[in-house]
Amino acid sequence: MEKLTSTSSVVQMVDIWSIFALAIIVLLVTKYLMNGTLSPPGPWGLPFIGHLLFLGKDHAKQFQRYREEFGDVYQLRLGVWPTVIISGYHTVKKVLSEQSDSFAARPAFNSFKFINKMRGLTFSYFDQRYLLHRKIASTVLKEYSSRMEEIMQEEANRIVSDFLNENGRPFNPNKVVTEATGSIIYQFCYGKGENIREDKDFLELLENHKNFKEMAKAANPTDVLPWTQIFFQEKVRKFHKFIRKAQHSRAEKFQDILETFDPKHMRHAVDGIISTSIRYGLEDEPNEVGLTKQDVFTLTGDFFGGGFDNTSTTLCWLLLYMAEYPVVQATIQREIDNVIGQKGIILLEDREKMPFTEATIFETMRLSGVVPLGLPHCATEDVLVNRYIIKKGTLVFFNHYSVGHDKEWGDPFEFRPERFLDSGGKLMREKTESVLAFSIGRRRCPGETLARNELFLLFATVLCKCDISKPEHENYDFEGNFSLTYSPKPYNIYVCSKEN
Repeated sequence: MEKLTSTSSVVQMVDIWSIFALAIIVLLVTKYLMNGTLSPPGPWGLPFIGHLLFLGKDHAKQFQRYREEFGDVYQLRLGVWPTVIISGYHTVKKVLSEQSDSFAARPAFNSFKFINKMRGLTFSYFDQRYLLHRKIASTVLKEYSSRMEEIMQEEANRIVSDFLNENGRPFNPNKVVTEATGSIIYQFCYGKGENIREDKDFLELLENHKNFKEMAKAANPTDVLPWTQIFFQEKVRKFHKFIRKAQHSRAEKFQDILETFDPKHMRHAVDGIISTSIRYGLEDEPNEVGLTKQDVFTLTGDFFGGGFDNTSTTLCWLLLYMAEYPVVQATIQREIDNVIGQKGIILLEDREKMPFTEATIFETMRLSGVVPLGLPHCATEDVLVNRYIIKKGTLVFFNHYSVGHDKEWGDPFEFRPERFLDSGGKLMREKTESVLAFSIGRRRCPGETLARNELFLLFATVLCKCDISKPEHENYDFEGNFSLTYSPKPYNIYVCSKEN
């Protein structure tokens, strides 16, 4: 009996230790899954609101600080949205190149749902309907971008004229640049016009752009905390009113063009949109993938949104850097003189012969971080990134700013356009593809070619005819204002004729 009792005690002890060991294993595995292999790490947040109060005015910079602590992939909570931030030169490029479809949706934010019910191109879910919509947009952009060279040259010369009319006084170039870039996208959509700057519809476009930038600066807490709408009713009302007004204005313009549409005489991008919708047999009712002609008719809003702010902001940064770095400016001007000779006009075909000018544009987009985060993405499925699982429906931001300022660049905070050139003075594709001003993957900006053509012609024409300098006693601040883009803080430049 004593022996039996002893054996029973041993068995009990083994059972206790087994349970204890199992508990330890479960605890370790849980911790492992939560903090290492599967669930991304991240900082502690607050109940209900998550990390909203910790992001400050510049989300991209705060995301950089979190990256230093938690690595290239980490998680936050923005209100009701579980959120993952993906950062780093190699990680962002790899994910957007190889796993693009897994992050190609947009989150169903209140503001996104109000804009064309998320049936437009920019703010939409990712499905076959989106792919056809994008194909139509790309077709129109490709065909009509090639017709824009003359208009771009006219606007470039208008910038030069407006700059020189300042007669050597210091001035802020923002207004002139905004009008020129706005005029180009307006004429791309609606055709070449006379006295564009007196056109009431164009002036309304400029005002809408200004209002939208102001709204974007203030952000929209109701997107991530829907229950807060009761506290922001006035702001939501103003946003809805603004969107309705802009949509109504574009719809009226579209209807006027429909009445004069002639497939034998194509005039502009809107004609191209109408023609392409006919070619694909689109009607008021959804087709087999759910696309309607009304969905496609909203493309002008996408063209304005994607082809305006990015370009004007980049050009303003370029002018700022030229004033700050006269040696770089002089190098570009020598390259321009060597290429165009006596013809006195810059053509798009000259771009391939001006690698240093191109390199300067890329370096400006990289260093300024023109598009610091891009638009938010949403995971379309459970996906593994750097051994971490990102669940379907998770809000995802790709930190473009981190890519442009990664240690891989060697000296990421120095302005050195030559970093994009090889030993033979040619652009290195791998380097230029690492500047994500137009993103990469399924959500890459379809208007990239139009925007790059525009930037080159405007920038090169200005430097062909003007010298830009920094006013005495003016100190430039190279920390941008954070919004959908990083725009430079107000600054002044001197401009005089290059012939003087």
